[in-house]
Amino acid sequence: MFLRTFSTALLTVLLTGCVALSTPELEQSWQGRFSVTAQSELKNENHSGRFSLTRSGTELTVLDLKTSLGNTIARITQTPGEVSLESVGASTLHANNAEDLLIQTLGFSVPIDGLQFWIDGAVIPGIESVTDPSAPPYKHIKQNGWIIDFESYDANGFPKRIKLLRDSSDQAPMISIILLISHRDHVS
Repeated sequence: MFLRTFSTALLTVLLTGCVALSTPELEQSWQGRFSVTAQSELKNENHSGRFSLTRSGTELTVLDLKTSLGNTIARITQTPGEVSLESVGASTLHANNAEDLLIQTLGFSVPIDGLQFWIDGAVIPGIESVTDPSAPPYKHIKQNGWIIDFESYDANGFPKRIKLLRDSSDQAPMISIILLISHRDHVS
């Protein structure tokens, strides 16, 4: 009887330890609607739909782009060493960074590296920025080649409507993105 109880307790502890090891440090997620306009001399593209952004610790960022009905049409997964793009009806593509992969496939990029900070009204840590005002809550951030305008905040003080703008360059068209955040979770 003692051996059976001890074995059950040991198995419970071991299984609990395995679950704790696989649980990420921090899970953050945001959902909402997006509208993207990419404009160059040759073409003007407009896309809109829903998005879901999830960040697990410092290791994994997943951005799902969805139709307005909620069906996922593309998934961008970023880890410290690689970025992949999965889309409906196409093989998965891989690259060393998100910007190169998105410019190569879509002809423009979205700010995967800064999005999880800007969507909460913060600057990317360790990267030069210009903010107005100088302390949060910000009205504007200029960082990483993007201008971020916080057009409205929710009752909890988080950005609700955000406009991101990046001027055109030799490699990419001018990009304008509007995000309307409908849901956010921050679990520690």
